[in-house]
Amino acid sequence: MENFSDIVVGLDISNNAKEVLNRAFLVAKGNSSKVTIAHAIDAGFFGKFIKDDKIKKLKISAKKAIEKELENVNTQGLNYSIEVEQAKPSAFVIELAKDRDACMIIIGANEKKDFATTILGSTAHNIAQKSNLPLLIVKRNSGEAYKNIVAFTDLSEVSKKSLLFSQEFFHQENIKCVYAYKKMSEIAFRYNDDYENRDGIEQEIQAHEQEKFDKFVKENNIKDAELIEDRVGITNALTNYISKNSNDLVVLGSNGVNNAGSFLYGSTASSLMQSLKSDVLVYIPK
Repeated sequence: MENFSDIVVGLDISNNAKEVLNRAFLVAKGNSSKVTIAHAIDAGFFGKFIKDDKIKKLKISAKKAIEKELENVNTQGLNYSIEVEQAKPSAFVIELAKDRDACMIIIGANEKKDFATTILGSTAHNIAQKSNLPLLIVKRNSGEAYKNIVAFTDLSEVSKKSLLFSQEFFHQENIKCVYAYKKMSEIAFRYNDDYENRDGIEQEIQAHEQEKFDKFVKENNIKDAELIEDRVGITNALTNYISKNSNDLVVLGSNGVNNAGSFLYGSTASSLMQSLKSDVLVYIPK
């Protein structure tokens, strides 16, 4: 049984702050978790030149802004605190999560869309790489609990744990498990000059992938599962799946975004984290 007593919310006071707080308290309510709201005042290189009284005023202003947002959030029955410090956002959030022995970190998608930060920004990736905790990235309006969760798997032990964690945390026994594989490309068939055997080769590959997936499903007693395929690639297959099924939360199992041990890392994980319109839970085991 996991310990879900504490959740840390890394909050950027922006247009989506209310949605992040709404989601945080919704998921906290399901487990009676305490919520720590963390906001970092990041002055960057020039921080050391800002006088202490100015920093103090910024902290007070930030805390008041968060309290104002909370007036429109249902916090009833839950304990929460607000922590505001001058710090690098990702480091501050990670340190607080460590101090609180948190079970999860929640953040919002960065609204800045420049070349350097893309959609999520460096904070999300730093947290995913360094926190060693499940990271929930909020992108959608959050008026109600998740109803249509899907867990993407690569058949690894971590992806199995991500499914089990999600079932327990969100109190949903039948979260759908989806496995995707890439079909041979046109270029591969052309390169090998093997068009006449194309159907047989594709059927053999499909049977092999289905056998692996069926074994995973059976061993882990998964009740709802689906195998999908795509000639372009795994990222394309999974993105299209979400578009068709309107999932409100996608679960990705991970040993850490920098770990190359499975396909749910590196460019695939980063692409899904950024491109999916649904909320994303990057499950990183403690």
